[in-house]
Amino acid sequence: MKIRPAQPSDIEQIMCIITDAQLFLRDCGVDQWQDGYPTIEIIEADIEQGYLYVAENNSAEVLACAAISFDGEPTYNIIHNGEWPNDEPYAVIHRMAIRATMRGKGVAKAIFGFAEELCRERDIQNIRVDTHADNRVMQHTLSRLGYNRTGEITLTSGAPRTAYIKILD
Repeated sequence: MKIRPAQPSDIEQIMCIITDAQLFLRDCGVDQWQDGYPTIEIIEADIEQGYLYVAENNSAEVLACAAISFDGEPTYNIIHNGEWPNDEPYAVIHRMAIRATMRGKGVAKAIFGFAEELCRERDIQNIRVDTHADNRVMQHTLSRLGYNRTGEITLTSGAPRTAYIKILD
């Protein structure tokens, strides 16, 4: 498996994976990504800004995607029922989606590991993530990978999300 920056030519595969993730979340009873988010315009902007990465197999089939940014996240400026442990620079991971046939096969772990490598290259020690309170699959993944719950943030839409952080060694 290889992780690389997403290209415009990947959009069709990425959107199929996102649609599948939306259905998966719905089937799990999670009211996340059920309003059409993320749109193709958001994915195109992620690619243009250099935020979106894809994991691909040896046949160049896209297995997963995730946006990794070092530009901060305005909705993280206010946190409720907890606090960020520091104000140091951080990476944020958004819009992770994994092809249905690849769930549970280490793809998420590889993407989070890749994000850690990017952080180390930039001498950044913090990764922040948020997810829906009912998204038990992502919460389990985050816990297993050493992320700690820090409180709740509110998206610009007004929706609450559970916030996590991992401080790298």
